[in-house]
Formats: sequence, structure tokens, C-alpha cells
Amino acid sequence: MTGRRFGRLTVVAPTSSRDRRGCIRWKCICDCGQETEVSGASLVQGCTLSCGCLKRENQKKITERLHRGYGTCVEFLERRKYRSDNTSGHCGVSQLKNGRYRSYIGFRGKRYYLGTFDTYDEAVQARQEAEQTVYDSFLETYYEWKKKADADRKWKETHPLIFEVERKDGNLVVRKDTGRKKQPE
Repeated sequence: MTGRRFGRLTVVAPTSSRDRRGCIRWKCICDCGQETEVSGASLVQGCTLSCGCLKRENQKKITERLHRGYGTCVEFLERRKYRSDNTSGHCGVSQLKNGRYRSYIGFRGKRYYLGTFDTYDEAVQARQEAEQTVYDSFLETYYEWKKKADADRKWKETHPLIFEVERKDGNLVVRKDTGRKKQPE
């Protein structure tokens, strides 16, 4: 196998170690210059194609395709698909041990609890109202800001998107601004 190429890896020499299945591990050099040890089976079966640089590049490409606005993936908010392993039937609604339902919404890495409800329908309604308050409002604000930012790059640098969610008197309150000038530091 010495000298053969598998993806970005060129096999240099066998090592004295073996993988858990007993296959010889091979010392390889990646096109990026990094050395790595890979089992012969992983090379031949095409499971390992690089030292890990290919995965990093692919992940970067994916994040470049997604529009992250203000720390939030815009596409996820637009689609709002629910996970296949969701047990309650609606995202952000879960049943408690006492039979009541808890409703919550997440935005920019924070979870906001909307309350505990006697019925599933009440919890879903609270979640849907929160989605309108937070997600729909964010998308509207983001696209308004993006339109201005795309038209004038200098404007974008001096006018950051401001969209903050907080709790006041038990309700979610959104503070947003698409055109306030950044204060000089």
C-alpha cells in the first residue's frame, strides 16, 4: 500500500500498531501537510479521505451557505421544521410528569420559558404566539436591515442590527433597531 493515494492521503509506511479489528494502521501524509495514522480498512473502504481537513472545509462551506444573521440561522427560522424525535408533537412544548404542559422558545442560545399550562392546546398557542413575537419579528427586522446593508456596505459597518429579547412582567418583549448608528468607541 506504500505510495498509494486514498482521497487526500498518501500512504507512507505501515506502523507497528493495529486498530481494534486487528488491521494494520498506516502512516499517511495529507495534501495539507499533516501526518496521520489510519487503518488499512478505513483507507481501502473509503471511510477516511483526509487528516480531518476535508471535514473542516466542508463544514465551513455549509456555514457559508447558511445565512447567519445576528447569531441565528435565518433558514432554520424560515423553515421551522420539527425534529423527528419530538414526542409532544410541537417544538417547544413538553409534557411534565404531573400531566401539565411546559412551553418555551429558544433564540440566540437562550431559552425563554413561556409558562406551564393545563392543556396541550394552551401550551401550543403560547409557543405559536412567541414564535410570532420572536421569530417572525426577527426575520422581518433582519431582512429590512439586510436590504439596507446590501445596498450600502459602509452603512452596514456603522449601523449594526439590534434585536434583543427579554422578559418583562411575564411577557416576551423585543427591542429592535435596523438603523441606529453605532456609537464611536
